[in-house]
Amino acid sequence: MCGRYTLIESDAEIETWFDATMEEGEQYGPNYNVAPTHSMPVVGQNREGQRTIQHFRWGLLPFWAKEKKMSYSMINARAESVDTKKSYKRSFEKYRCLIPASGFYEWKGEKGNKTPYYIHPTHEPMFAFAGIYNVWESPEGENIPTYSIITTDANKKMKALHERMPAMLLKEEWTEWLNPNNHNTKALKDLLTPFPDDGIDYYQVSKAVNSVKNNSEELIEPASR
Repeated sequence: MCGRYTLIESDAEIETWFDATMEEGEQYGPNYNVAPTHSMPVVGQNREGQRTIQHFRWGLLPFWAKEKKMSYSMINARAESVDTKKSYKRSFEKYRCLIPASGFYEWKGEKGNKTPYYIHPTHEPMFAFAGIYNVWESPEGENIPTYSIITTDANKKMKALHERMPAMLLKEEWTEWLNPNNHNTKALKDLLTPFPDDGIDYYQVSKAVNSVKNNSEELIEPASR
């Protein structure tokens, strides 16, 4: 799964890398400990083919959800069932996005004494997590845009830490994924494969990342042995 990640690049760097425009008034600061319910930049594409960046809340709320707290259990969608599961099927067919990430965390070890690791890209400045979204309307009429990160089997390198990893798309796959007129779910599912082994690396970090209250550059520094 993917339960924490980072995004530390500037707005301008994100816009340049994804060839997208940040919605006017949307700004954020570096986040070294992104957790569920945080509002984070998400890349989408409009009907005119223009890529835009908006802030969505992490934790998908499907159209039939009755309350906000449901999103805590829907931060990840499995690639194997994203096209069939009721919670995700509609979004996968119609509302796909990319989630910019500088890296993500994973834990290994015994329950209660797990060691955190930071996984980062080796060839590119950022990852592009495959995501789905939905704009949920609350009973009070409030519109809340939410997203979920799709996960897939871990690649060979990642399996040393965990059996799953975020589905991350290569730059040449972004247009196909984001195209709102593309409803070929079989071809889209074929994109949700493990990221190349040489595209990631990782190292151990401090257990300070375990607390969402901690959010500073020190979290991604290699842990002292």
